[in-house]
Amino acid sequence: MTELAFSLIGEPTPTLTRLLDAFQKLHNVHIRLVKMTWDNAWPELLTYALYGKGPDVSHVGSTWASSLIGMNALRPFNRVEVKSTGGPEVFLPQAWQSVLMPDLPEIWAIPWTTYTFVICYRRDLLQKAGINEVDAFASEGALDRTLSSMQAAGIRTPWVVPIDPAHIDTLHFVASWVWGAGGEFVDAVGRHILFAQPNSLRGIEAYFTLLRYLDPEAWRLDGDGAEACFTSGKAAATIVGADRPYAWLMNRTVAPEVFNNLGVAVMPGVPWIGGDNLVIWRHTQGLLDVERSAVGLVNFLVSHATQTTYCQGEEVYLPTRADALPDLPMPGSSLSQVVVKSLQTGRSYPAIPMWSKIEHQTSTILGQIGLDILDGTPVETAVRRHLEPLANRLEAALGR
Repeated sequence: MTELAFSLIGEPTPTLTRLLDAFQKLHNVHIRLVKMTWDNAWPELLTYALYGKGPDVSHVGSTWASSLIGMNALRPFNRVEVKSTGGPEVFLPQAWQSVLMPDLPEIWAIPWTTYTFVICYRRDLLQKAGINEVDAFASEGALDRTLSSMQAAGIRTPWVVPIDPAHIDTLHFVASWVWGAGGEFVDAVGRHILFAQPNSLRGIEAYFTLLRYLDPEAWRLDGDGAEACFTSGKAAATIVGADRPYAWLMNRTVAPEVFNNLGVAVMPGVPWIGGDNLVIWRHTQGLLDVERSAVGLVNFLVSHATQTTYCQGEEVYLPTRADALPDLPMPGSSLSQVVVKSLQTGRSYPAIPMWSKIEHQTSTILGQIGLDILDGTPVETAVRRHLEPLANRLEAALGR
């Protein structure tokens, strides 16, 4: 029996465990799970890349493969293997974009799950402020006016988002404002840093201007704290991962006033699309049974049947296949309509070798900008004081 090592970030859900068991029985393969956490996954993957040994197949963040390619650590998928997944045409364009590397014709990863963020809000508090729900979050300006109206109506905490340098998702929140303002973080081929250019700065400043709608009791919260502030009924609107409102509604894990009045809207500007990909390591090459089983596992995990089952499991994982979107939980609901629209209209970061470094450093700086603003630094001063030097440092690194 062939043994296949598969590294997974996070604990496998019961649904994923059943799916992997089915694959093992069908193909007479033993899968040895190598479990990681989001805190240690990247260092572990770098170790595999450096030493050329480790798992055969790995679950990675959608922007991570480009750095591993630069280390010559991955095995590319050939044309026949790509076609056997259904080919590029079955995947959401934004998900497939994450596996296309500038100047490289090969496909080095296959999209497994997608991820995006949505705005969640209280319908009853919108009504209290006399706001038309249809237009309340239609643009960056509309969101600002909505929060202003709620504040004027006496709502103590119109808005809550995490303010923490360790909260890496702040970058993904801000991306909607940057792209909506016509800005970019980097150019398409990864040679120039663009987040300190005028359009990008305008979008970033617009995002941080909204911090004036946070109540002081909601300052300096991490991701869990900000979510709890909303789900307990203390805040009127927030940003969360698109899987969270599914969990709240399916498991009734929010305060009654939130459960009974939950609304969901597409992010203003252009939604960020991320997710997870599957890669096969170069050290599998030449081990014919292992290599064949590794390709088979990837095909199985991205198949329509598997993606449909996985997205309907205990935890909602958004599929990368366009033909699996109708199978999201709560079909036809306003929540699923918003999620589908987000996935169809959003965009992903360019897959460039230095993106992991750019993402990490920019995320940390954005958190520090938020803290400075809460301490009284004007928004424009805080944004430019941090981002312009960072842009110069990263630009120098790209030019090496």
